[in-house]
Amino acid sequence: MKKKILTIIFLLIFSFCPVLAKEKIEVINDDFGIWVFKIDTKKYGNKIKPFITKRLTTPKKVYDDNCFDLVVNGGFFDVKNGKSVSYVTIDNELKADVEKHFQLAQSLKEEGRLENVLLRSELRILENKNHKLKFDIAYHNDPIKKGYQIKHSLQAGPMLYPTMDLVKEGFVVYDGDMVKSQSVDILKRRERTAIGLKGKYLYIVLFTKDYKVDAHEMAQYMKENLKVKKAMAFDGGLSTAINYKDVSIGSLGKYQRRVKSFLVVER
Repeated sequence: MKKKILTIIFLLIFSFCPVLAKEKIEVINDDFGIWVFKIDTKKYGNKIKPFITKRLTTPKKVYDDNCFDLVVNGGFFDVKNGKSVSYVTIDNELKADVEKHFQLAQSLKEEGRLENVLLRSELRILENKNHKLKFDIAYHNDPIKKGYQIKHSLQAGPMLYPTMDLVKEGFVVYDGDMVKSQSVDILKRRERTAIGLKGKYLYIVLFTKDYKVDAHEMAQYMKENLKVKKAMAFDGGLSTAINYKDVSIGSLGKYQRRVKSFLVVER
C-alpha cells in the first residue's frame, strides 16, 4: 500500500512538472569562483521571466516550490519591510513600483537621489504584435523599441556595458574628488550577480566568495571575457545566489539570503 501511494505521488509530481531540459542551459565553470549560465533566447526566451514573492524568500525555496529550471536573485529590496526597491513587470503588469515605497521615495528625494535611483538599468523582455520577443538592457526611462511593448522587466543595476555611470544611477555620490557615499558596496569587492546579452544568448554570471569583484572588475569581465554587447548587475553581496539542478550557490557557500525578486527559467 505504501509503495502504491509513493508511486501515485511520483506520477502526480511529474504530470505537473516536466522533466528538466538537458540542453536548455549551458553551464560554464572554467574560472575558479565564477559560474556562467548561458541560455539561447531564440529557443527559450518565452521561458525566461521575473518572479516576485510576497515575503522575502531564498532562491532555493522558490526553486523547490515551483517548476523552474533555474532561479537567480534579482532586484534590490528593503531588508526592513521586504518591499521592492526595483521596478518589476511580469506579463505586462507592473508588480513592484519603487515610487509607491513612500518612505524610501521621501528619503531619496531629500538626498537628491530619487530620479537617479528610479532610472536604474533593467533587463527588458519586449514583445511585438506577432509575439516575437526581444531582449534588451536599458535605463528605466529609456524609450521602448518601436513596435514593441514591455512584457517583462527586472530592474537592478548598475549598467556595466557599454556604458557605466555610477553617479547617474545613484550608486555613488561624490564630494569633489572624494567618495561621499556608495550603495551596495559598489566600489568594494563583493560577491556579485550579473547578466549579459550577446546575439541570441543571455548570460547569467555569479562571482562567488572565491572570486569577489567590484563594479569595474565585473564590467571588465563581461566585456573582455564574455564579449557581451550589453551587461548589467543584479543585486549582489549577501543576496548573490542561484539554483540550477544540483548547483546551489549562496554568498557564503550554501547559505542564501532571503530576497524579494528573481529571474527564473521555467520548465
